[in-house]
Formats: sequence, C-alpha cells, structure tokens
Amino acid sequence: MLCSGGGSSQIIQLIQLSTPFMTRAPAEEISLQQLRALAAVAETGSFTLAAEALQLTQPAISHLIKRLEEELAQPLVVRGRRIRMTNAGQMMVDTAVRALRLIDDSVGACRSQSQLREGRIVLAVGHLTAGALLPPLLGRFSQTHPTLAATLLDSTAEQMISRVLSQEADLGFGSDIGQKHSELATEPLFTERMALFVRDDHPLAQHETVEARRLEGLPFIHVNPDANVWRAVSRQLASVANVYPQVVHHVSMLSTAFGLIQAGAGVALAPRYVEVLMPGNLRAVGVTRPVLEYPVVAIRLAKHPLSPAAMAFLAMARQHMKPRAQKP
Repeated sequence: MLCSGGGSSQIIQLIQLSTPFMTRAPAEEISLQQLRALAAVAETGSFTLAAEALQLTQPAISHLIKRLEEELAQPLVVRGRRIRMTNAGQMMVDTAVRALRLIDDSVGACRSQSQLREGRIVLAVGHLTAGALLPPLLGRFSQTHPTLAATLLDSTAEQMISRVLSQEADLGFGSDIGQKHSELATEPLFTERMALFVRDDHPLAQHETVEARRLEGLPFIHVNPDANVWRAVSRQLASVANVYPQVVHHVSMLSTAFGLIQAGAGVALAPRYVEVLMPGNLRAVGVTRPVLEYPVVAIRLAKHPLSPAAMAFLAMARQHMKPRAQKP
C-alpha cells in the first residue's frame, strides 16, 4: 500500500458518515484518540480495560468519551454495571473501527517504506547504460534491500525523458539530456571516454588509439541517434578534427549496432563501458584529438520528491554506477 493511495479518500468518506448527527462541531474536531477510546470501550465493555489497552488512565478514557459526546451533542455510551453503546454510539464505533484500520494500515505502509522494508522503484534507462551498468547495480541493490522491487525499462533518450515526465518512471539514467526540459533535474554521475567499435579485421582494429581525423569517410552506425550527446560529439569532430561522420544506419539497440559491425556494415562510436557487452570479434579503439566524452546523468522531476526506495537507489548509483576502470 502506498502512503498516497486510495485509502485516504475512504477514510474521509468514513469520517463523513458521522456528520448528520454532529450539531455543534465539524468532523475535523473529532480526534483519533477519541475514536480509539470509543472503539476500545466498545470492544472491552469497560472503561478500565479500555484504559489498559490504550495505555492511558481510566479518567483519561472517561474524559475522551465525555468530550466526544459533548461534541456530538448526545450520549454514546450507556454507563452502568454493563457498558453498552447507544444507537449513535454503535454507529460511531462501526465508523471508527473501519477508519482506524485504514489509517493504521496506511501509517504502517508509510513507515515500512521510509524504513525500506517495502517499496517499488521504476527506472527508465538508456539502452547503452541499461545493459552495461545497471545489472551489477541492480544486483547490489537487491542484496542490500531484498524486500524492495525494482523495474527497469530499457529506453531511448526520448522515451527516458517521457517516462520520467509522465511519472511512469521514478528515475532516469543515461546520457546528458541538455537544458531543454525545465521540469527535469539532472545530476551528473560520471563521464566516460568514447571509443570506436570496429570488427577485428578492420584496418584500425590493431591500434590502441587513433586520432579523430582518421574517422573521416568511415561508414557510421548511429546508436540511439536522438540522444543529446551526439550533437556535442558531432560539433567536436567538426571543429577540432574537421570530420563529418557519414551515417549509414540509425539504430536504437546496442545489440543491433554490434550485429551490423560484425556484418561489416560500418563502425560505431559508443562509451567505453559497453565494451563488456562487445562480441569477441569486435575491438574498441580509443579516440584522441579530440577525446570524445559521454556524460552519464540521473534525471528526475525537479519539483517532485522521490520515494524512499528511489532515494536509496539514487544514493547507490552515485557511489557505484561508475565503471571500476577506464582505459585511455
């Protein structure tokens, strides 16, 4: 149960059932303590036993019931050797029991969430980041918080943004989205160098690094082309190396790009961390002059608080998402 779920509307409806016989006070003036006292007296049949159950004194219980009767302008309890409820009192008890159960369930759920005993997080993650970086992070998160559920939505850059904006996802992780979405807050996590991915029989495959000017004329496979990072990369290549990549294929999935490279259909630029997913007959070659960088960020709604589970995941991402080692 979520803290902000449908239980609150049910509680309001239950409390409002008592308004026809409230002649001197609105429902807001009736306290939960008064309702608990009335329910305890009805259940135990005794002011003394009700006091023991609620860890209050017997005079305190009597005072709570008396104040409630004054506020409702009629008796609720028939006092005597055998305690029983009036018709109005029984109606209030029935309402109180249902309302208190809903309130207690909701409070318990909220406390469980804040203590990370239960909860759920949905992550919208860019394709390049999802396969290479999220599996170990999700494994660590599950080990640390085994009762929390996490759902990962593989996303293009635009899907990641849309899913966070629509609150389908709590957090997004991927390349930098730029400044065009004022509703979103971005948090830089780390920056990875990019590499040129080629088949192992490509003329550049035997080099550890190549200068960017040698990329001129190569057939490029553009992975996730709607990502903002590619505009920055294109500007760098043009201004520093006078290179204008010739794109022959646009794809969304890294696996498709790798398949095309294996088939000899072209080469691709991608962050170095996807090397862990690279087939054995491909090579990752570093690029210099200029060094091309791929910034990885977390995104969230700027004015919407994160759930405790989402805050816990973001804290872990800050600490553990960055790859352990980066090649030059």
